[in-house]
Amino acid sequence: MKSVAFKYHNKIKHIVFVLGLLLLGIEGIAQTVTVNIGGTEIGQNENFEITLTVKNGRLTNYSQFPDIQGFRKGRPSTSSQTSIINGQVSTQQSVTQMYAPTKKGTFVLKPFKMSVNGKSVNSKGATIKVGNPVQRQSYDPFADFWGNGGSQKQQQEQQFIDVKADAFYAVSTDKRSVYRGEGFRMDISFYVSVTNRAELEFFKIDEQISDILKKVKPKNCWEENFNIESIHPEYVTVNGKSYRQYKIYEAMFYPLNTEDIVVAPTQLKMIKYQVAQRQSFFGRNRKEDVEVFKSKGRTIKVKPLPESQFKSIASVGNYRMKEGVSDTKIKTGESVTLEFKVEGEGNISSIREPDVIDSENLLFYPPSISQNIKRANNRVVGSKQFTYYIEPQEPGTYNLKDFVSLSIFNPRTKKYEILHPEGTITVEGKSLRDANISKTDLGSFYDSMKNADNSLVSMSETSWIQIILNIFVVITLVTTGVLLFKKI
Repeated sequence: MKSVAFKYHNKIKHIVFVLGLLLLGIEGIAQTVTVNIGGTEIGQNENFEITLTVKNGRLTNYSQFPDIQGFRKGRPSTSSQTSIINGQVSTQQSVTQMYAPTKKGTFVLKPFKMSVNGKSVNSKGATIKVGNPVQRQSYDPFADFWGNGGSQKQQQEQQFIDVKADAFYAVSTDKRSVYRGEGFRMDISFYVSVTNRAELEFFKIDEQISDILKKVKPKNCWEENFNIESIHPEYVTVNGKSYRQYKIYEAMFYPLNTEDIVVAPTQLKMIKYQVAQRQSFFGRNRKEDVEVFKSKGRTIKVKPLPESQFKSIASVGNYRMKEGVSDTKIKTGESVTLEFKVEGEGNISSIREPDVIDSENLLFYPPSISQNIKRANNRVVGSKQFTYYIEPQEPGTYNLKDFVSLSIFNPRTKKYEILHPEGTITVEGKSLRDANISKTDLGSFYDSMKNADNSLVSMSETSWIQIILNIFVVITLVTTGVLLFKKI
């Protein structure tokens, strides 16, 4: 099989945060929609691009991208980016439409409008110049599949031989069992022996991959896609035999529950050429045929996390922590920031917010959150940072590990771990908590209540009170009698 390298876009990325939190945060930020035109001078073997971007909003629906005369549409690719700074959620979702030129020349993309989330977005269009193919080191399988000319009669008289393909197709996973939340890698690849003599090429690969993924992608998992953009060979050894591996799709999956994952068998169609029995300068020396390769199914066992008080709250992954404190010696009334950074290998998006112990001595405000994810070399690594704003209320020396911690389960060691900062801060000055209490001091009132005699007193000891009450009653009766006599 010839070296294969062509653009294959499958850039669907899923968001690394709790969706409910994101949707609440996005509502308060203005949404913007833009349409960007890519480079307008390209080679005949390059792609023209139109990118639709929605910032601070969800891309729920959009109309079709325009057709361009002289180009054929590929499959759109999507990407997303999310960050949380000072409690504000910022998002960006993009859809890129690829156009492959069918010939050289100058083409006009007329002004167009698209409907995005129910609103209209306009573009001025562009003039696109397609020149000679850009030189590449590898063969483009989307080039002409057909052999060169010769008369129809010569082609009919030619006899062709079927050459057996020394190749296979596989949907592979790197693990057969995982813990809930532990990642496993899946790749879809076509393998061709280095001694293979059959001529093979990919056939409608975009359509086939779309159908294959519908059958093999688990629904109960979080996906981190490696976004393969070009298919090129890598030399590998399988069962002691050398192969060229053409990786078509690769992603990490993280089970969200303990339901076992079943990967169904699938098939891949390849173009295989039969070769002419007698080579001819004028006739056709090969004939196109299709061969079907099948993959085997498999089941991945998903295990629950070991029993522990941290089972329900632990983030799963091989993580370590880095910390940073803006100042270690401050006064009450001043502030300090704590950077709690978790980095390593795992589902970075699912790392929980650390637990913070409420304290009247140190006031912690909700953290700003940012994350960085890298997908390369068969691994998903990155970091997630929580930045806390702290206001000390009481003087003293405070160990930050007594206030902030994060529970994780490391599937490599099969143990729970607690990540916490090791730094301390020393606070000097007067107590702000006592000062706040003194502003609303009710001490004199409570002191009088405290000193008041609340013992029971016998009615026999209050005869003077009875005398006063009797005199009051007599005066009232006399006054009332005098008033009635005057009326009569």
